[in-house]
Amino acid sequence: MTKNEEMDHFCPSLNITDRVNTMLICFHGGMGEDLCGQILNCYVDSPVWFSNIGDLMLKLDEMCDWIATPLPSTEPRFLNNEMAEQYRNRTMEKNKIPVKAKIQLQDSKTLSSLAIRAKETLMVKIEYRQNASMQGRVIGKLTSKKYVWFRSSLELMRMIKEITIKTSVFNNSCPCHTMVEKLKSV
Repeated sequence: MTKNEEMDHFCPSLNITDRVNTMLICFHGGMGEDLCGQILNCYVDSPVWFSNIGDLMLKLDEMCDWIATPLPSTEPRFLNNEMAEQYRNRTMEKNKIPVKAKIQLQDSKTLSSLAIRAKETLMVKIEYRQNASMQGRVIGKLTSKKYVWFRSSLELMRMIKEITIKTSVFNNSCPCHTMVEKLKSV
């Protein structure tokens, strides 16, 4: 199956309403052991860039807040009250539209055109957010197109970190890192 056919197969499944919590992770490259790329979801109006695996986990969690599913079982903790207040103020700016009222923002062709550019993709379905972590399943070419369950964000991070070891396609510069360097120089 060609990459275009694979994306044409995966992307329409992101548009089904019961899959609002399904994210397509597009890996574009990496620097050392850090992978970077985009997170695609048909209910988020534009791709969300991540610059490393830790950033990916935090942005997946934040995107679940944006789409209001799955809801977390606990409130996040912070080192002090000032940090908690900063977090609340920053996240209150994002609209939390109920899933049933949410209008699909992107069609499968748009998602497919973005995903084709990636060096590797994984589809992550976040089923639960319990104990201040995420639980769900992942599928892609690297999983032999079989679902693999993860019990925590840490476990998912370990799975994704192995991608850098298993594949050598990421040993070059990444668009994310290039963008960050340009912003630093301004």
